[in-house]
Amino acid sequence: MNDPFVSCPYEPRHRVPRSRIQAHIVKCQDKYPELKICPYNATHRFPESEIKQHVTDCPSRASRFLDDAPKCTGAITKPKPLVTDCLPETDPNHEIWDD
Repeated sequence: MNDPFVSCPYEPRHRVPRSRIQAHIVKCQDKYPELKICPYNATHRFPESEIKQHVTDCPSRASRFLDDAPKCTGAITKPKPLVTDCLPETDPNHEIWDD
């Protein structure tokens, strides 16, 4: 992961800076056989025979679905009603200038 260069999924001999791999993939994908795209990281491309296994083991999946993430707990409650005694229409001291 510390390697600043990564291999192209279409042609492993293509070594590209990690920051440019997406642009490189766009250029290469038209020249090589179709590979399936990982749903967790678009730079991960695999043949159809390997994509299921990759999706199960994808390192990017772990960063999206943390098992130790805090779970939301609590009860859904009815919201408190809007306080109507401070609205101008119900204020006894409200002056009406239209009369």
